[in-house]
Amino acid sequence: MEYNAGIYLRLSHEDTEKSNSIENQRYIIEQYAKKNGFEIVKEYIDNGISGLLQNRPAFQLLLKDIENKNINMVIVKDYSRLTRDYLMAGWLTENFFPDKNIRFVSIVDNIDTGNIYSTSDIMPFLAIANNKHCEDISKKVKSIKKNMKKEGKFVENYVSYGYKKDEEDKNKIVEDEKVSYIVKMIFSMYLNGKTQGQIARYLTSQGIDTAKKYKGRKVIINEWRADSIGRILKDPIYTGKMIINKYYTNYKTKRTYKTPKEKWKFAYNTHNALISEEDFEKVQELLESRKSVAKNDYNYLLKGLVYCKHCGARMQYKSIKRTKVHNKKIENGKETWYYKCRMIYCFPNICNKGQCIKESVLNEIVIKELKKVLSKLDTNKLGEKAVQYYDRRNKEIINIEKIKARKRKVEREISKLYDKRVKSNMNIETFKKQYEELNTKENKLKKQIEEIEKIQSQRLDIEEIQKLIQDFKELKEIDNDFIKKLVDRITVSEDKEVEISFKF
Repeated sequence: MEYNAGIYLRLSHEDTEKSNSIENQRYIIEQYAKKNGFEIVKEYIDNGISGLLQNRPAFQLLLKDIENKNINMVIVKDYSRLTRDYLMAGWLTENFFPDKNIRFVSIVDNIDTGNIYSTSDIMPFLAIANNKHCEDISKKVKSIKKNMKKEGKFVENYVSYGYKKDEEDKNKIVEDEKVSYIVKMIFSMYLNGKTQGQIARYLTSQGIDTAKKYKGRKVIINEWRADSIGRILKDPIYTGKMIINKYYTNYKTKRTYKTPKEKWKFAYNTHNALISEEDFEKVQELLESRKSVAKNDYNYLLKGLVYCKHCGARMQYKSIKRTKVHNKKIENGKETWYYKCRMIYCFPNICNKGQCIKESVLNEIVIKELKKVLSKLDTNKLGEKAVQYYDRRNKEIINIEKIKARKRKVEREISKLYDKRVKSNMNIETFKKQYEELNTKENKLKKQIEEIEKIQSQRLDIEEIQKLIQDFKELKEIDNDFIKKLVDRITVSEDKEVEISFKF
């Protein structure tokens, strides 16, 4: 069979090893293809994007080209380049690639499916191992970012509306004069008595691009929302300071939470202020005084996922109580919850379909489809292969020998410093200063080596992996957070036709 190969190259921000560079990946794959007589027809590159994300541009293009039969073979340097999400791994190797008759090759992992897919049992487990590795390194990445924030450096991917990254220093933000006046106008209008909803409707009526649209993100309806105005009004970044600890991670549950406002810590005077501290505090007082107490805290199963197919707007979650007459008395019936397109109230010229669907009906459809997809995951595959792979990848990804070499170099410099002190009568103060600097370096490297050795000593538990997959299949402890990890979007049409877009 003649193969038209597509090669996929990916590098995330966390990849520091030279062996994982785009250039090195390309060289390894090209040498492999040349040796085995495969023709490379297209190259797909995602640079600076995590393997846990599914909406990678080049990755999505790869899947599209497979659908269109532009390629019939996929080659990667190692499996972690393709994905670090084991749900996606299972779908790719057990469903998508076989259905499309795609030959998959992972060079470092010595995987070549050829036309026989019974040999690909290990692949979903490789993604589990990579998922585990991502958790291991996340602590170090977060710690580095926190220290940079303390120094007043900007380390986030996205800049608050009204600012932009400095062209000469990516860790510094400056005023974006094209839209900063809008931020100032929002604060001014609110201080003068306008509500968040009134400000949102005014900006929409003036045709001012929303923050999302201005930043180049896809927007179906260019409509400002009251909650968007609220986020701007509550953000202290507009006073020239940055929050150091806005989020924190519980490493036992692996979940990230918002730090309570009263516990926020700041780095001050890190950039130009758009709003004075005095005006900002006045706005916070007004927000608190105007805050209404919600009747219910709605945390329903499909929260934030249901959209109208016709206009693309998110559907509202509403309830109705049917009344009935009993013994000549009017009684409230059972409360029924449903989803309805909100645009028919706000902008009927955009959407007047008026479609709605009962929550119970939509929940049943979504859960049924999830069970159908997840049932294809095989829990009986050998977990030991994943453990072995994880052990091997740890040694490849975290090259401890390089750090040990740097530590030995520092030790030699300390030894030379002692010799210099004895032979040349070096000033004692100079000696102490240089020794303290080298000693600090040595201790940091020593601590880093200890941390890496601790990580490398950890092993994946086979039974834990198998139980994890089984729990997914059985949809145990299903909630909104769980659904959002699997489902990207749910659309409902006027005739109640439901389409579910999965993240895998």
